[in-house]
Amino acid sequence: MDIRERYCQCEYMTTKADRLQIRVDPDDKRVLERAAQVSHLSLSAFVTQAAVERAEVLLAERLVVTLPAEAAEAFSAALNRPAEVNERLAAALQRRRGFRFVD
Repeated sequence: MDIRERYCQCEYMTTKADRLQIRVDPDDKRVLERAAQVSHLSLSAFVTQAAVERAEVLLAERLVVTLPAEAAEAFSAALNRPAEVNERLAAALQRRRGFRFVD
């Protein structure tokens, strides 16, 4: 395999319009620079890649709800039961809406 092909970071070498400026501790910057160097990436590409990967993991964790089997069964059963209209809900449904839908 050609070394240029192996270390090509073409996906990180595009022209970008937005800027992100951060302040870092000098020791942290040295660590980031070293990690970028051994990854064969520019500092900007390394920081961007690491931040985006972490952001995606964090957001994915917030989208997935993990329940124990018993809780998952109770949740599923609650979703499958017909809705019960109590007095407060019935009264709320009768009140005039303070908003309107716009199509």
